[in-house]
Amino acid sequence: MFTPAVLITLAAAVCGLSVNEPAATPKLHKVELIKNAPSMLQYLESGASNEHMWMAPETNKYDPDAPHIYLKDYLNAQYFGVVSIGTPAQSFKVIFDTGSSNLWIPSKKCSWTNIACLLHSKYDSTKSSTYTKDGTPFAIQYGTGSLDGFVSTDDVSIGEFNIKGQSFAEAINEPGLTFVAAKFDGILGMGFNNIAVDHLTPVFDNMVAQKLVQEPVFAFWMNRNIDPSKGQQVGGEITFGGVDSSRYTGDFHKVPLSKKGYWQFSMEGFESQGQEFCKDGCEAIADTGTSLIAGPPEVVNSINTMLGATPMGPVATLDCDKLEGLPEVSFTIAGKKFTLGPEDYVVKMSAMGQTTCLSGFSGLATPNSLWILGDIFIGKYYTVFDQGRSEVRFAESVQ
Repeated sequence: MFTPAVLITLAAAVCGLSVNEPAATPKLHKVELIKNAPSMLQYLESGASNEHMWMAPETNKYDPDAPHIYLKDYLNAQYFGVVSIGTPAQSFKVIFDTGSSNLWIPSKKCSWTNIACLLHSKYDSTKSSTYTKDGTPFAIQYGTGSLDGFVSTDDVSIGEFNIKGQSFAEAINEPGLTFVAAKFDGILGMGFNNIAVDHLTPVFDNMVAQKLVQEPVFAFWMNRNIDPSKGQQVGGEITFGGVDSSRYTGDFHKVPLSKKGYWQFSMEGFESQGQEFCKDGCEAIADTGTSLIAGPPEVVNSINTMLGATPMGPVATLDCDKLEGLPEVSFTIAGKKFTLGPEDYVVKMSAMGQTTCLSGFSGLATPNSLWILGDIFIGKYYTVFDQGRSEVRFAESVQ
């Protein structure tokens, strides 16, 4: 039995949704989504290029001291759910991103040149009786330019939770093609408040302050075994205020945070086939907003060479017929080894009737050579984010 909480189910892309009515105590509210994974062509069109994968020199997402945030490409693992803003409710599909701390959605006031905005749901403050004007300028720097807009305040609902007076950004301009092709409307950051642009209080912090959750804890389960040809399937789940014991097996391994901002911790080692890629230890973050495992480009190049991957623009491809011969890779975190096999770190994408296999390791220059453990890692290991104890916890995910 899970700790009383609200569960939000996520998917790699949305074609439609159905809502189950909440059950009796303990109350449970689920939003089921459908996966429609992007093809290889969509991935390349959506901005998975060096321009997007690399941050602006002094304003990147992985620098807690910088005033701006850098958004990575979400590849095939666009795990998102539905939230609503305002009274009456206006619904939006958002990425629940532990690698950032702001909520932003497209604005009804967006520029007519903002194609991404025109193709997605937009917030209209004039239709909400709970809207409060703020107007503070808001800007996030991306590889292709600045996403900018202004701050507004309104009520935000996630499942059965209604967060009063939540400040968020209305996006006026969204750069590049990344957001045009995206299946989501906006981003809901779940990092710590010290990296929030304009010092806005994150949504989860307000949930805790308004005593909507029993504990300052949330957990992610990601379904890595979805087959779109088999119809609607749940893509994943967030549990707010506790954990869902049906989604993991075995005991949790506790990992203390080494720094707050992102969910950052120390990693003692990273190895495969006797090769060490983190000999003297390194820092890592658990980031639900990143699809792949990202690290220093020179190290990732060595890993992909070891795997026999062939560089192809922004990605590295693998021979789909030789996946069984690929080695395991292991991360040593707080004294425990977490292992991924090729079935975990190889991403399969389709385009024009053909399947392409991609390496799940991507090069990204970050301050202090930070490693980013994205959905590939979190898909294998059920992950608990605990603000109260300043730790993350990992357990084997049930798939």
